[in-house]
Amino acid sequence: MAVPMSEQEIHGQGCRQRIVAAALEVFRECGYRASVDRVARQAGVARQTIYNHFASKPALFAAVLQEGCAAHRARLLNADGSLAERLLHFAEGMQANLLTLEAINLHRLLTHEAPRFPELAAQVYVNGVQATGQQLAGMLSQAMRDGEMREDDPQLAADIFLDVVVSHDRARLLFCMPLPDTAAQRVLLQRRVEVFLRAYVRS
Repeated sequence: MAVPMSEQEIHGQGCRQRIVAAALEVFRECGYRASVDRVARQAGVARQTIYNHFASKPALFAAVLQEGCAAHRARLLNADGSLAERLLHFAEGMQANLLTLEAINLHRLLTHEAPRFPELAAQVYVNGVQATGQQLAGMLSQAMRDGEMREDDPQLAADIFLDVVVSHDRARLLFCMPLPDTAAQRVLLQRRVEVFLRAYVRS
């Protein structure tokens, strides 16, 4: 548990970041059902301090998603090498982030709760799925301008790529089916990237 903050620290610039970091850990462990009180204990602040920074629990959850997803996307797109190598790096990062037990359990929880909390569900989609797709589309658009890919709709290409590298494996885990071992999974990802590029490389 974090050491309680002083009054000066509570109102300081780093307080919001500390709360978000604590909330990320708590939501990963407990899902959206985690209480604000538990987040406060993890951050070492009073419950009211959280509400001084975030109007509601959904607002806190949205901030966690927005900041966490932005940092994750930055890591995914920060790669060198050929287009195939950059896409493989992206695919491996996506799988490492989305195919953990915690991520699968959170996916189940959010899908179940979406009809009850449609605004929260929309925030998850916008800050996660949509933002990742848009950022990948930007990367593919640049590859098209650089001549690494033929000209096409970069957003459609991004949507197809994300389906190819994530959707099937996540479905397996959602239905409690195991994935191949790490080495076999990497070979499979390489083949998926190759299939994707065959559809988009210049002939």
